[in-house]
Amino acid sequence: MEENAIIKLPYGSEMVSLSVPRRNLLDVLEPGDAAGVRNPAVTMRQALRSPVGKPPLRDLVRAGQRVLVLVDDNTRPTPVYQVLPALLEELEVERNALQVRFLIATGTHRPLTQEETVRKVGAEVAHRYEVINHRWSDAETLVDLGRTVNGTPIKVNRLLVESDLVISIGTTVPHCLAGWAGGAKMIQPGVSGEDTTNHTHALCMMSPMPHLGRLDNPLRLEIEQIVRSVRLDMAVCCVLNRRSEFVHIVAGDSLAAHRRSVELARPIWVRPVRALADIVVVSSYPSDIDYWQGIKGLFAAELIVKRGGDIVLASPCPEGIAGELEHERTIAALAGMPSREMRLRAREMGLSDLAGVNTAVVAARINELAWVSVCTCMSDAQLAVVGHSRANTVQEGLDRALARQGRDAKVLVITHGGDICPALSL
Repeated sequence: MEENAIIKLPYGSEMVSLSVPRRNLLDVLEPGDAAGVRNPAVTMRQALRSPVGKPPLRDLVRAGQRVLVLVDDNTRPTPVYQVLPALLEELEVERNALQVRFLIATGTHRPLTQEETVRKVGAEVAHRYEVINHRWSDAETLVDLGRTVNGTPIKVNRLLVESDLVISIGTTVPHCLAGWAGGAKMIQPGVSGEDTTNHTHALCMMSPMPHLGRLDNPLRLEIEQIVRSVRLDMAVCCVLNRRSEFVHIVAGDSLAAHRRSVELARPIWVRPVRALADIVVVSSYPSDIDYWQGIKGLFAAELIVKRGGDIVLASPCPEGIAGELEHERTIAALAGMPSREMRLRAREMGLSDLAGVNTAVVAARINELAWVSVCTCMSDAQLAVVGHSRANTVQEGLDRALARQGRDAKVLVITHGGDICPALSL
C-alpha cells in the first residue's frame, strides 16, 4: 500500500487535511520557525527609543501636536492592539496635551466595522480616540500634493497634512504587487486616493517581471517616490510569525526601517524551492477574506508551477470577489477575455478602476498558465467571473489534478500562500 503524507492546511479559522502520496510530494513550503517575543509592548518601546535613521520618538514630540497614527486593516493579521499602549506611553499623550487620531489604512478595501475596529486597535483605544476609516474614492477627504517625477498623481488623505506628527504601524511580508508589504505601502495605497492607486497599479500591468519578494520592482520604487512628498515621521515595521505573533519590530525612517525589517522577515517568509511542480496546492491564508486577497495564493503558485500544470487554491473568500463593488464590476466586465487584450479593452470600455483591471489580468494570466481549481465559499457565478473551476474539497482538487497530470506528477504544497514567497533555486 502506497504511503501518504498528511498535511494540514489553514482554511479560514479551520484546518483541513490533505493526503498526498509521498512518491509525488516534492515539498511543503511553510513559514520558517520563529518564536514570538515575550512582551510585544517592551519590544515596541525599544524600537521607538532606538529607531533606524530617525531620532527617538520622544524627541519628535512637541506639546499640543496633532498626532495621526496609521494602522493596517483587517486584511492584515497585525495585532496592533498589543503595541498601541506602548506607543501612547512613549508619546506621553496627556503630559504633552496631544490630539491623537487613528486612521485605518484600508487602501482599496472596504471600511472596517466597529467590531473589526475594536479587534484591530483594542477596546480602550476604540472608545477613547477617534478612529477613522480611509476611503480611497472619497475626493473630499483627499489633498492633492502634485505628481512624482514619473507623473503619478499624489492624492492622499488630508489628515496627513493636517497633522504635526504621523506614525504608521504595519507588517512586513512578501507582497504580490509591491514586492514587500509595509513601509511606504502604508501611504500608497494605504491612505491614497483612487487616481494615485490606479496609476501605480497600471505599472504592474506594464511590468514584465514578477513582483513578489522583489524590492526593485516598479511599483515599490514608485510608492517610495510618493512617500517622499508625504509626511511620515516614524514608520513602525513589524515582522510576525505563522501564529501572527510579533518576532521583530523596527521603527524609524520609512525606507531604512522597512529595508531592515525585510532582512529580518526573509528567513521566515522567503522559502527555497528546488524544482518546478506539476501541481501546486496552496492555501491563501491569512489572505482569505475575499478573492481580492485570496489571489495572493495564486501569485505564489505562479512562480513555481509548470506551464500546463495544476493549481489548487484553498481560500474561503466569505465576502466574495471583493469588498468594494466597483472592483467586482470591473473584473466581471472583463470576464473571459485573454489577459493580453484586457488593458486595451478596459480603456475602450472606459473602465477607470485600474486596480480591478490588474486583478482581472492576473487571474486570466494564471488561467492561461495552469488549470486552476478553488476550494471556496464563493458562488459558481463568482468563480465563473474569474475563470476558475470549483473543488468541493482541497483533496478533491488534488485528486483531479493528479488524474490530469499523471501518476508521476510532482506536488508542492504551500501552507501560508498569502505571505510566503517561493524562491526557486535551480
